[in-house]
Amino acid sequence: MSEKTWERNTAGLVAHAHQRKEEKRKRVDEAIIHLLREQKAINFNSVAKAANVSKAYLYSQPQLRDRIETLRQQELEQTMRKRVAHPTGKTDAGKDLVILAKDRRIKELEAENCRLKKELQVALGKAYDRL
Repeated sequence: MSEKTWERNTAGLVAHAHQRKEEKRKRVDEAIIHLLREQKAINFNSVAKAANVSKAYLYSQPQLRDRIETLRQQELEQTMRKRVAHPTGKTDAGKDLVILAKDRRIKELEAENCRLKKELQVALGKAYDRL
């Protein structure tokens, strides 16, 4: 007896899997673009939630993983630059008040310095007269 083996046709399954893969990647790309436009945090949690994919999927795809890590690093560097530019987080109006207070204090100290110099000259003059 000869047995006939049937060749399986899996082309439809392969095509469907490929299509799902491309749709997932497209959703992730769109989610990243949306998060960038909205100026929201880019990290694995936010991208996974926005794209409706798992974090494991994002970690398993080298290109997506590199892209998210790069964007996250850029965001971190940008935040650090902002903190360096405004370390105290003060507004311009607050800074103006601080400058005015410091200017007033400088004038008070200059006036006190002049008064003390005059007192010193008087004291030195009296000490010279005693000699």
